[in-house]
Amino acid sequence: MKTSRFAALALLLSTWLVAPDASAGAWLPSPGHGYLKLWLKYLPGFWYNDGQGNRWDYGAYHELFANAYTEVGLFDGLALWVHAPLVQAFGLEDTRARAMQWHVTPGDPTLGLRLRVARAGRASIALDASVRAPVARAGVVQPVYAAAGPEHQQVGALRIGNGATDVGLSLSIGYAKNNWYVSGTVGAVYRSNNFDPAGTVLLEGGGRVARDRVGIRGRLTGFLSLPVGTAPRHESPSGMGNGSRYWGFALEADVRVAARWDVGLTIEGGAGPLVRQTGGPVLSLYAATTF
Repeated sequence: MKTSRFAALALLLSTWLVAPDASAGAWLPSPGHGYLKLWLKYLPGFWYNDGQGNRWDYGAYHELFANAYTEVGLFDGLALWVHAPLVQAFGLEDTRARAMQWHVTPGDPTLGLRLRVARAGRASIALDASVRAPVARAGVVQPVYAAAGPEHQQVGALRIGNGATDVGLSLSIGYAKNNWYVSGTVGAVYRSNNFDPAGTVLLEGGGRVARDRVGIRGRLTGFLSLPVGTAPRHESPSGMGNGSRYWGFALEADVRVAARWDVGLTIEGGAGPLVRQTGGPVLSLYAATTF
């Protein structure tokens, strides 16, 4: 199999969803070709983990997002990508009134460039640079109250936007052979407004089976705010704002339904401590194609 075929396979296999952005790791599409993915993400929150290590039952909480991601090869070894959270809906119960309130907003779009640094046989190394713009409404939209207790203690405040410009830089290394691949990514995120910078980690692997009709993948991700900024940390179940940290895993499977089109399901959950973020499973339904 030629190197270009390995790159096309790895691009299809390795597109991943991890906060704050989506990316395709170490592989780039050929000039004029690319990838498009559309998905719906649903998160039912079960509890809230605050910055002091406490876990709170805070009533019903839901997130429902519609997202788009695309990338296209500009030149040999250079690609442009865009992650666009089209609509984000947050539902939070006021446990004092036993009433649900919903907040809807567009998300913060991210624009990135990926540069191939090196390629040797079936291995590839790439560098990503990205900027995320603070489009979603910043600030508190609703207090978060504990579910138990006579006074329903306030344990946080829901935010539906970060309110900061994020500049990211990451390095990816990947290896693809026949119908499987493995890759790893490490990165750093600078955040404006004196927010804490963050480190990011991604380890993943997967392949295609059943004569390439079925794709399977697994991922381990980390978003680790470093407590060196001067801005206050934000206690929000959405994890938006300043000071969130988490480790997560994802299992994903898709089925080829037409030429170049796949539909699939992603299941995500916590793989380690969550700080300033809700706990709960994440389910995503997606459709993806190459062009």
